[in-house]
Amino acid sequence: MVDKNENIIRFDVGGTPFAILKKTFPAGTLFYSWFVSCTQKIPFCQLDKGAYFVDRDPFSFGVILNYFRLRHSSQLWEACLPKDPDRLAMLTQEAEFFRLEQLREQAICLLQSCSEKSDTAYVNEVLAKSASCPQGFKHILSSD
Repeated sequence: MVDKNENIIRFDVGGTPFAILKKTFPAGTLFYSWFVSCTQKIPFCQLDKGAYFVDRDPFSFGVILNYFRLRHSSQLWEACLPKDPDRLAMLTQEAEFFRLEQLREQAICLLQSCSEKSDTAYVNEVLAKSASCPQGFKHILSSD
């Protein structure tokens, strides 16, 4: 939903409400092309109350919006990244879905850090299911 003043966009993500200012979306992102420049068709349906229904993970979506907010205000956006490996693994998938390469790469780096401190098999198993990183961390580490 674009608010009456058309500056606020409202979302319903898996039943969780979110709102953000349009000006927060950085140029070059899908969100910018959907809601600011309107150069791409919005792929979400609108509910009766006008919010856009997004059938994605609400926790990761909140992280993505915080990523936009912190970048917009020139703050340390890495602070919005979750510290839990499960949430980081999910965020890599959501960032990939929304084509947010910088966020995805930073989440992978943090996952690597988690894996260095614990069992890498779990992290590699999660990444092996990803179309973008089917080789897991061994592939990422060997390409450096």
